[in-house]
Amino acid sequence: MLGAVVTALIVIGVIAFLLFDGWLLRRLSAGRASVDDYGTFPVPGEVTVTAPAGKLRISYQEAYQASSSGDSIDFGVPAALQVQVTNASGGDALPIKDPGFHGMGSSLSTGGGWSRALVGTVQITEPGSYKVTAGPAIEGGVEPQILVGK
Repeated sequence: MLGAVVTALIVIGVIAFLLFDGWLLRRLSAGRASVDDYGTFPVPGEVTVTAPAGKLRISYQEAYQASSSGDSIDFGVPAALQVQVTNASGGDALPIKDPGFHGMGSSLSTGGGWSRALVGTVQITEPGSYKVTAGPAIEGGVEPQILVGK
């Protein structure tokens, strides 16, 4: 009797672990997939996106995998890059909040043949169409582009 209870508890524990592991992997992959949910365009350029209320993430990406030194990735948003988000029907540019605590950080990642840096986030208060523009041409950039996502 005791052996059956122990076996049942082990089976329940394994199932719970597998469910949690699956949930965790899905959350991690969903975050990466959403980086360009609304659009991608080359720099210089622009795109009009339809976005719900909430945060709109703007990322800069190049088509090579940057090297790393120690705990940091040798990549970042070029100083010359200018990104602007406006309501498609007109109006002033929306403020872009820099990444990190009070804009004092960075969010960098690399993958198979790409390097990415978070430019910042825009708080969308009214769902609708928004125009995202970026320029000028990035000197020495390897297929530079802007990704707009959740």
